[in-house]
Amino acid sequence: MFEPRNMENDIDKLPTAPEHPRIAPSDPHDIIAMVQQHIALMAGQMIEPILVLEQLTRICLQLRYVGQRNYKLVIQEYSQAVEVYPDNAYLHFSLGTIHQQLGNFDKAVNAYNLALCESSLEVIARYNAARCLLYQGLSDDAIQQLSQALRKVRQTSTGTESLEDRIWTARPRKESGENGTPEKEILKLIEKAEERIKRQSQKQTLLPLKQTAPTQSTAEAPQEIPAIPSEGALSEDAPPSVQPDELRIRDDLAGMYVQRGFLDDALAELHVLTIIYLRRKQLREAGATIRRISRIYARVGDVEEALINLRHAADLMPGDVDLLREIVDYCLQLGMRKDATQYLMVIARHYFDHRQFNEAVAVLQLLITYDAKNYEAYDLLGQIYQLEGKFEQASGVYRRLARLHNESSIAWERQATLQELRTKKPE
Repeated sequence: MFEPRNMENDIDKLPTAPEHPRIAPSDPHDIIAMVQQHIALMAGQMIEPILVLEQLTRICLQLRYVGQRNYKLVIQEYSQAVEVYPDNAYLHFSLGTIHQQLGNFDKAVNAYNLALCESSLEVIARYNAARCLLYQGLSDDAIQQLSQALRKVRQTSTGTESLEDRIWTARPRKESGENGTPEKEILKLIEKAEERIKRQSQKQTLLPLKQTAPTQSTAEAPQEIPAIPSEGALSEDAPPSVQPDELRIRDDLAGMYVQRGFLDDALAELHVLTIIYLRRKQLREAGATIRRISRIYARVGDVEEALINLRHAADLMPGDVDLLREIVDYCLQLGMRKDATQYLMVIARHYFDHRQFNEAVAVLQLLITYDAKNYEAYDLLGQIYQLEGKFEQASGVYRRLARLHNESSIAWERQATLQELRTKKPE
C-alpha cells in the first residue's frame, strides 16, 4: 500500500486528490445544538411526530459517524429533559433510541416502555424494545412485545396510509433494512426470534461440529447491531459473573456462525463478548472483537458500518498500525479524504517515534498526494530527511512548505537551521 519513491525532483509536482464531502460533522457543539432543537420540538404544545422522528434520525446518524465520545453529552441532554417533562412519551422514546444505539439495552427497554402511553408511538416502541430484548437473548420477551405490536397494527389498519404508517417510515433505522410495512417487518422479526430460540437450544449440539465443513455458506447482510457500549457507559454496572468457559464458547460459536453464513448470530455473540471484555477491563481483547465485527460488515459490502466499528476498535487498541491502515482504506473507499489523511498522519507519527524512517516517508508521500498542502506532513518529512542527513531533499521540502504557507516562519527557520548543518557537514 505504501510504496516509497524519490521526492527530490518531483516535490513540486505532487497531485492534489479531488475534494470529497465528509459524511457528517464531528463538532460536538453541532450535535448538542441539534439535540436541544429536538427537545424544543417535543416540549411544545403542538408536537409534530414526523418532524420529531426525522430530527431524531439525523441525530442518530451524526452520533454513528462521530464515534462514542458524544453519546454521554447527548444522553445527559435527553435525561435532563425527561426530568422536566416526565410524561412526555416522545422524550422517553428519543432517550430509548440513543440508549439502544449505544448498546444500553436495559435502559432502552425501560425508556420504550414509558413511551407506550402515546398511542402513535406504541408500535415502533414495542418493535424497538423487542430488538433490544433479542440482542440480550430474551427471545420469548421479544416475541411478546412483537405480538402486542402486531395486534395494534391490525387493529388500526384502515387500508389507507395512517399517521402510524408515516411514523413507521420516519422512525430512525438503518437505510439498508427494515423498509417494509409494519406488519411485514414485525412478522419477520418474530420469525427471527423463533429461529433464535431454536438455535439457542441447539448450541451444545452445534458446538462439537465447529471443525466440520459448513453445509451452507449463503452469507446475507446482517441486521443492524447497535454501537458497542464505551467503557464509561459500562462503568455503572457491576462486572458480570462469567463462567471460565463462556468466553471460549462464545468465541467458538461466533467463528462457527461466520463459517456457516449465520452472520446475524455471529454479530450477536461478538457483541456480548465485547461487552464482557469491556466490563473486565480487557480493552485490547474488546478492540480485537470489535475488529472482527467490522470485518463481517466489510465482507457483505457495508463499508460504512465496518468503518464505524473499526474506529471504535482503534480507540481501544492505540498504536495498532495494521488497524489504522484498514481505517485509511475504508475512508478512501467512502471518499472521506480528510479523515484518511488524519489517520495517515497518526501512522506516520508512529513510525517516526519508532525511528522507522523509510516507512514514515512512504506514508507521508501518500498523505501528500491526498492533501498537497498538509503543513504537518511536509514538516515531518523535512525533519526525517534532515535526521538522515539528506539535506538536499530536506531543503526541497522546506522550500515547498514555505511557498504553501508563507505566513508561517517555521519553514524559514528550519531552512536556516538546515543551512547551518550543511556548512558544518564534513567534506
